[in-house]
Amino acid sequence: MKTILLTGAAGIVGRALRPELTKHHAQIILTDLKEIHDLVENESFEQGDLADFEFVRSVTSKVDGVVHLGGRVGPDVTFDEALRPNIIGVHNIHEAARVCGVSRIVYAGSAHTMGFIKRGKKIDHLTLPRPNGQYALSKTYGEFTGSYYVDNYNLNVFAIRIGYLGNDLSKEHRLRTWVSARDLVQLIEIGLSKDLGFQITYGVSDNPEPFFDNSNAFHLGYQPKDCSTDFIEDTSLLEAIPDLNSIEGGVVGGRFSATGFEGDSIKILK
Repeated sequence: MKTILLTGAAGIVGRALRPELTKHHAQIILTDLKEIHDLVENESFEQGDLADFEFVRSVTSKVDGVVHLGGRVGPDVTFDEALRPNIIGVHNIHEAARVCGVSRIVYAGSAHTMGFIKRGKKIDHLTLPRPNGQYALSKTYGEFTGSYYVDNYNLNVFAIRIGYLGNDLSKEHRLRTWVSARDLVQLIEIGLSKDLGFQITYGVSDNPEPFFDNSNAFHLGYQPKDCSTDFIEDTSLLEAIPDLNSIEGGVVGGRFSATGFEGDSIKILK
């Protein structure tokens, strides 16, 4: 795919993916609310708000495919904070793709859409979501938006439920959800290169004791190259035992699930 749009390019995931994506595409148009200055030869930048449909339509009209990372992230994100970037923005991305004849969208979903599921239960691409906050709830909306645009308008939407992408592997929980930039880009390229209809996979590397059954990704050709344990500094973390009787330790959403939790932990962890 010659030219792609990368939204949310100034964020943590966007910054990590840019060097890998530039190896695959002749031109990448970056967008974000925050200005980006460190452009390389085959990158350009257009500053704008995802909640502004005319802006989204304008940039989408210039590309062959979309990688949609843009949005607010965090366990404390409120509905009002998520509304413009995560809900209106995701609608605008899909609608602009439809209007502009762009048939392939890779949607950056989140593993937190499954955040209140107990550790140890089978979780695959067919498991019903159990979001663990307003951020995760908005990401669930994004998945259903993609499904609708595939069924009603014949787009192709590849939703990747991303785990943890970063260098801080000091927590046992992250060993199960970590993904490297090159593994995540491998998944993204599957979504950009194939007519898949609507598909869900998990954005995780080849980690030990994974939370997610990622067989759908493997079926689509995913072959992760990295493993979280190869990048840890403190090997004693391999012996860490989580408190499975707590919300933070007992469900796959970890800290995000525990933040602001007011429910019945016994019911969730039974």
